[in-house]
Amino acid sequence: MKIAGRTILCILLSGYCAISSSQTAGKHSVGLQLNPFFDEHLFNHESYSPVYAFRYTFGIKKHITFGPELSGFYTKTYTDDFTSGNFNAGAYIRYSFLPQSRLKPFLEASSYYTYHYWKNGPEINLDVNAEPNGSKSYLSGYVAPGITLSGKSGKISLDLMYKFSNKTFVNGGKSVFSYRLNFWF
Repeated sequence: MKIAGRTILCILLSGYCAISSSQTAGKHSVGLQLNPFFDEHLFNHESYSPVYAFRYTFGIKKHITFGPELSGFYTKTYTDDFTSGNFNAGAYIRYSFLPQSRLKPFLEASSYYTYHYWKNGPEINLDVNAEPNGSKSYLSGYVAPGITLSGKSGKISLDLMYKFSNKTFVNGGKSVFSYRLNFWF
């Protein structure tokens, strides 16, 4: 629990610093993601996994943006009523290579605190120590190269990125394709 408190305090402090320094430097945006995770289990009607994310972006310099982000997923299987999910709270920083262009390559890094939970796990499990219900928390992060596609007016943009992490994503792998729809103001 101490790690969670320190992580949240660090996020709040970095958010305050970002707000203070970005008031005169640039633009702000709100980024959203909400979609089902598309895999064979979804199409076979075995389970569904909605993925969500919300972020607030502060423009520090032309090339540098950062801010807080909340994200996660929820998985529910139809066959055995198994549920699991992740809730992530953290911060990210991004370097954009061509900030004035409508097609902007970028590199992004994020650190976050994850709360992972599961309920009604299978009774037969290969892991002897696994319990049918439980939760765990840990620190993690990702690095993601990507491209931002900006609208003509600059008010809407779409981030397409491929994330790499030391922990698994919703797809069960340590890398995944992701996107964010951003509204600039």
